[in-house]
Amino acid sequence: MIIATLFFASIELVSPGSDATVKLVPDCQRAVITNETMAAREAVFSADRHGDKELWHSDGWRRANPVVFRWRATDGEGGPWELSISKNPDLSGARVFLFSTSKADKATGRTEEKGGGMDFSHKEKTLNLEIATRYYWRIASNITCGRFAHGRKCDCSGRRASVRSEIGTFTTEDFAPRWIAIDGHVGNFRDLGGRIGRNGRRVRQGMIYRSAGLNENSVDGVMKGKNRLMVSDVEYLTCTLGIRTDLDLRTDCETAGMNDVSPLGAAVAFIRRSSPSYQGCFDDSGKAVMAKNFRVFCDEKNYPILFHCIGGADRTGALAYVLNGVLGVSRQGIETDWESTYYPGIPGGNEKEGGRHVWNSEWYFNEGFGKYGGKNSTWNERIELYLLDCGITRKEMDKFRSIMLEK
Repeated sequence: MIIATLFFASIELVSPGSDATVKLVPDCQRAVITNETMAAREAVFSADRHGDKELWHSDGWRRANPVVFRWRATDGEGGPWELSISKNPDLSGARVFLFSTSKADKATGRTEEKGGGMDFSHKEKTLNLEIATRYYWRIASNITCGRFAHGRKCDCSGRRASVRSEIGTFTTEDFAPRWIAIDGHVGNFRDLGGRIGRNGRRVRQGMIYRSAGLNENSVDGVMKGKNRLMVSDVEYLTCTLGIRTDLDLRTDCETAGMNDVSPLGAAVAFIRRSSPSYQGCFDDSGKAVMAKNFRVFCDEKNYPILFHCIGGADRTGALAYVLNGVLGVSRQGIETDWESTYYPGIPGGNEKEGGRHVWNSEWYFNEGFGKYGGKNSTWNERIELYLLDCGITRKEMDKFRSIMLEK
């Protein structure tokens, strides 16, 4: 009788279904990013500030939507549950998440269904799925027999039998950015890839990441700042994401002269170089540093690369602005990648500086790159001319594109 019960027991996947497109970017971000021009994005925030402030009060900034998985335990199967998810149809190379029944219940509850089955849901916030990607998933449960199984007494001495669902599939929406969540206190973490670049080729995901600092700034310039990472983060960033290079854009004072080992460990190459932002990118010393930083991305051995300053905003944003420009990302994509750090706190009211509207200093980029090229030059061409002025060759730019643009 017990054998029959295990044989017929099954787990039915409910959602996301095979025709589902999962939205990873919260609606508050989408409402801003979809506007093509900076002026239009400013108008969205201006209207919100003078209206109900839904955008201002939203908690959906600098993060992705959690993915909700729902399934039905048709014969009373219980946890612990096992979620496997992969980009491969046979689930090879799958990431596996284990969680208890109580955790699933706490997340979204469960309801009795006809026939004694139950619906379970689980929100997994740390999947960090790639955008515009098809995924495959499966739920498994261990059935515990012995004193009790499915509410029926049995005498099988506590044997456990695995029950697995069929393999389901879904697709993530083609909408950047791809936000990365970790357990520690490193915010503003996202993938530079996912957007469409030069000649319609998508920028590869899982290759370049930008974030806030991995450790705090030094308070006295002598002692290194406190690590912001959990042990689980180091394992995830180095093993799952496979980061090989940590490019730290902070100064000697901020890092207390950190020049040897990354907070990610000795196995990760550590490059610490004080770097400019805004108008500093366009003087001679700033251009020399920009060239050195850019060349880090021209060497395949350095990938995947994580780069950051302390907040992942200004210096990190300036380098990301240039990288996106060379890859052929649209001006809208270049700007919204930079601006996403500050949403919803910009634009800053009606502040003016030198007669120019200030959107947290983004106008420095408009002014600096705008000096390159002619009347009909595209924004990408102007950024390329800037890099040539920094001493980067077109061959180096082509090498970077060959690494970062999908075939």
